[in-house]
Amino acid sequence: MNRPLVQTWRALRARPTTTTHARAYARRRVGYSIEELESEQVPLIKQVQEIVHPSQHTQLQKTRTISQTADSDSLGFVLEAELHRRRKEAFKQLHELYDHIQGGHRLKDREPEQTDHEQQKLSRTEYGAFLEGFVEMGDIKGSVRVLRDMRESGTQPVNTQYAMVMRAAANAFRAPEVFAVGEEMQRAGVEDYSGFFNSLLRCLGRSGQIEYAYAVYLEMTERRVEPQGPGSAALIVGLAQIGEVDISLQVMKATLGRGTTLGQDVFMGLLHEAGIHMHHAAYVFAFRQLTDVFGAQLPEGDSLAGLDVAARAGDVALAGEIVERLRQSNTPLEEKHFEPLLAAVLARKQWMPAMRVLNMMRQAGYGKAAATLRPLERAVANAEEPEQLAETVFAVVTDCRNEQTLAVDHVTLDALVSGLAQSGCVEAAASRLATWYAQLGVVRSTSSYECVIEGCVARRNKTVAERMLMQLIDERLQPSQRIYEAMIHIALLQPNYEDAFVYLEAMKAHAMVPAWRTLAAIVRRCARVRDVRAQTALKEMRRLGLVVTPVLASFAQNAGRSPRNMGALKSSETEPKDVSLNDLFDNDSFRV
Repeated sequence: MNRPLVQTWRALRARPTTTTHARAYARRRVGYSIEELESEQVPLIKQVQEIVHPSQHTQLQKTRTISQTADSDSLGFVLEAELHRRRKEAFKQLHELYDHIQGGHRLKDREPEQTDHEQQKLSRTEYGAFLEGFVEMGDIKGSVRVLRDMRESGTQPVNTQYAMVMRAAANAFRAPEVFAVGEEMQRAGVEDYSGFFNSLLRCLGRSGQIEYAYAVYLEMTERRVEPQGPGSAALIVGLAQIGEVDISLQVMKATLGRGTTLGQDVFMGLLHEAGIHMHHAAYVFAFRQLTDVFGAQLPEGDSLAGLDVAARAGDVALAGEIVERLRQSNTPLEEKHFEPLLAAVLARKQWMPAMRVLNMMRQAGYGKAAATLRPLERAVANAEEPEQLAETVFAVVTDCRNEQTLAVDHVTLDALVSGLAQSGCVEAAASRLATWYAQLGVVRSTSSYECVIEGCVARRNKTVAERMLMQLIDERLQPSQRIYEAMIHIALLQPNYEDAFVYLEAMKAHAMVPAWRTLAAIVRRCARVRDVRAQTALKEMRRLGLVVTPVLASFAQNAGRSPRNMGALKSSETEPKDVSLNDLFDNDSFRV
């Protein structure tokens, strides 16, 4: 075995492992035959087996005694305590028996004048009995000791005995003992390390040491040792759980490519983690395996995660199939199921299918809020040519107004207009607000004007905002709080910000309470020009129960200066100098 692998073993052995699951013990008798059982060595073997597996008569007698003395309520606890005590006693007896028999027969303990002929050794059958006994008792260290004593005495353990101990150590998540068995195999000259690597891979994977498990997997790949199903399954699920979904998918594909069969729980684990980490390729692969191979019905939570994955990737086929499977399983379809499907269609810029999905949502009573068409709004706002894209979508809406009647309303048009306004095309948004609604016969609402006015804030376009407000009032619509606050912010961005207080008083007249963000903006704007109304706005905030942060109060008190910059400003200030007119006009800069 090469040096890097030995160094890897030593590094992993230094890392302690914890037992978190119930131990599973291998119960296989190996290393001796029926003929050897009938020889004179049977009494020792039977003695070992009697310690590990007491006779039924002895067990029944002890159980009967406990049942007669214990209460009915505490009988279960007493029996469990007795079982624990019995196993502990058997563990001690087995060690004492092995130490007693082996103590005088170990080669390193014999006298110098004692010859090999005089040296008595345990037979393979006796070693096999002790080895099985230690494995049954869960004493992996004792099993490794028996393997070492067999090698030192010249009795070569068979591969099944190595495999039995490694399997027991892997089931108990005892990585150091697995390495100890591997070292014994190395000293004994065993060349087949497939069992060792697979046991180690399974042990590290199921005990949560995924990084080391993947290192062992790479070592197995270099040595062309084929990983078995349990170790690969533990590695695949473990990698996905720590966020390495890409590597987990690669390991799964490689495992299936070798013809190894994986269980449904492995694909379900990868599907679940792929949904959490929004990994499209891994989710689709696991989804196809579960539905096409196993015919499994996904839980609703994993289906919702899959819809989010499909919406982000724009996978319309995946989203549609998930929704169809939910419908076939009699799951009530709600807005949370339709919205990802609509987002996936809009991400692919499939406008006509998007109108069909929206119409279907409206028929079910969903999709009437502006948040449903937020993906459409973002698509227009982030487009390279916002006006051209908005016109394209509007043409599709116009074509389907007779078939998809529920999809054509002010919410759909508001999303297009809002996207135009957010992209900076406020003039184009105001123009479409006047023409599109009239062309389709859709009545404008207050939210329709909100889209344009809020878009004017970023552009500081007071002209368009005031024009939209006048049209809103002319149509006998009541301005909302969002409109008033947008107008206040637009006014504060102008050199003359007196209109901000006009809109503020209008809000109060309609019993609207200004938001903290609006009053804080007024405080900052007034403080920059040393307007005393900054303190009035602070008093108003305190009267309304809004939090006045120390930074904001200091900003208003220091006339628009940040507290952290006050020290630097004070240090740089100097006493003003009196300059006479003669000195001023004697300066070369003022000479003609």
